Amino acid sequence: MSGFNRHPWLKWEQVEKFLGQKLPFGEKGQTFLDNMTWVEGYVQDMLKKAMPGMNANLSSNESAGAEIFETHEHVIIKVKIAKDEDPRALQVFVKSNQIKLTGFVSGKNRILKLPTLVLPRTARVSYKQRLLQIKVRKRGLKENYLEAFIRY
Repeated sequence: MSGFNRHPWLKWEQVEKFLGQKLPFGEKGQTFLDNMTWVEGYVQDMLKKAMPGMNANLSSNESAGAEIFETHEHVIIKVKIAKDEDPRALQVFVKSNQIKLTGFVSGKNRILKLPTLVLPRTARVSYKQRLLQIKVRKRGLKENYLEAFIRY
């Protein structure tokens, strides 16, 4: 018995009436949890309706033309560098919550906000075929206790 069917007061017809549309898993025998691919589209649609002037694309992790990925232990940033840029003039500065790129021909800096806190000293940067890749270790959630001594 699914969680929704345990409550007789919560019926799919009532939920659909409240939302003002049919839910996308209407096939006979299909439940809410069987196919969750519809959720992203539904959320995007609701955000567009709620904020018509805003770009509500949540699925893209692009920040100022950079692709940002997360693994369990690292944050990986890939930045495509234009042909007219001198890769040897570029500099990468890493803070716990963002990365700053300098040395562009235009003289402007690029700031990339990171999705989670990182350890700046662990940053490794490589450049190959006009692609700047930055790999930084995430800051661990399990931090060791440090003793704070009591003064008497």
